Amino acid sequence: MIFRDYHVHLENGPYTIDWIKRFIEEGAKRGIVEIGFSEHGHRFVQAKGLYRSSGFRGQWTAGEATKNIEEYIDIVEKAKSMGLPVKLGIEMDYIPEYEDEIREFVDKYPFDYVLGAVHWIGDFGFDNPELLEEWNSRNIDKTYLEYFDILLKAIDSGIFDCIVHPDVIKVFGHRAMFDMNQTYKRVAEAMKKRGLCAEVSTAGLRKPVAEIYPSPGMMEHFAACNVPVMINSDAHIPEDVGRDFDKALDFVKHYGYDRLCYFD
Repeated sequence: MIFRDYHVHLENGPYTIDWIKRFIEEGAKRGIVEIGFSEHGHRFVQAKGLYRSSGFRGQWTAGEATKNIEEYIDIVEKAKSMGLPVKLGIEMDYIPEYEDEIREFVDKYPFDYVLGAVHWIGDFGFDNPELLEEWNSRNIDKTYLEYFDILLKAIDSGIFDCIVHPDVIKVFGHRAMFDMNQTYKRVAEAMKKRGLCAEVSTAGLRKPVAEIYPSPGMMEHFAACNVPVMINSDAHIPEDVGRDFDKALDFVKHYGYDRLCYFD
């Protein structure tokens, strides 16, 4: 079967055609016929202000924002002009207080699609290994509620085409104790209303939680609401492109899906 992988990061190598070709070549081994590069917004100096804070988030991003977005866009567009099977995307964090600025930022550039993600609850980067110990002092149920509140705002913002790793809050294996069904239902209904695609990500299989994003419970509600889905790897190295897509395909088929979503 042929696949496309629209959640792939170049950031661990140079912005060169040779590096792009490495991803294409590795993906081809797993039946990947098209790759969408979607660098993290926090990597770009032009987006640094969209993460600003006086705490950890602002400090961490200041060290991460070292790339020029024009160089990223230029190399992917060059690859397109050479006939390579690539698309230009970006993965943007949703920070509620900067919603308007995030919208203006993504509208400036010729992205083929925009992936929406939540990685921050205020200054708590909950999936950042540097902050793993902070989980020990947090109320997990409250943290889950805060995460999904931000996620719903991201969905309603209208900025994004696809919501990626929608329950990434579980990354280190922390689980809410309350029944998540109503929360999952609200997310699914909001995504259906906005016409958004949900990512089924194999990245979770490579994380401590060791399972696909989203969870079976969330997937049931996506299926009930007919939310379209795409399978992505969230690869940061060429060897992870298309990884475990066979497992993800079985997963989506189990919930009655007979087609995947891609972007023109």
